[in-house]
Amino acid sequence: MDIQQSQALGPLRAGYKKFVDCVRSTSEAGFLSPIDGWAPRDIVAHLVGWNRALLQASKSILSGETPTYHGDAVNDYRNINAAFVARYSAVSREGLLKELASSMTEFETFVESLPLAELIADHGVTHYSGEPATVARIIRSLTCEYDHHGAQIAGSPEIH
Repeated sequence: MDIQQSQALGPLRAGYKKFVDCVRSTSEAGFLSPIDGWAPRDIVAHLVGWNRALLQASKSILSGETPTYHGDAVNDYRNINAAFVARYSAVSREGLLKELASSMTEFETFVESLPLAELIADHGVTHYSGEPATVARIIRSLTCEYDHHGAQIAGSPEIH
């Protein structure tokens, strides 16, 4: 892995670690208590799904294909998120955190295997925002998800 790839993954890794620490700090009841409609359990399930979906999206972009998740952007990803939450609804906290770790490792391993130029390469795929879709954009997007949801859980003292 090149130093720049490590730098690209650094904020994601930090956000992931902070998020996992927040989830572990919730009480057992708090892990299942909704915050703005989603319990921390649902948020973890959401992120397991997104880690895997964005790995596939990265592969699609590198192949010059539009990622399938772009189709649910008009729905604010409600369909995709509901499917992720439903898929993992019966999994324990530790089981979900293991799935999260596994899915993050899969994503990181893939990114680390890429030549640095591929992180920012434009393969002719347009993000629904109109800008080029790139692996670096995916990394930033996933980082924002971890940061947002970590802050959401940390800011809910009633679940700790």
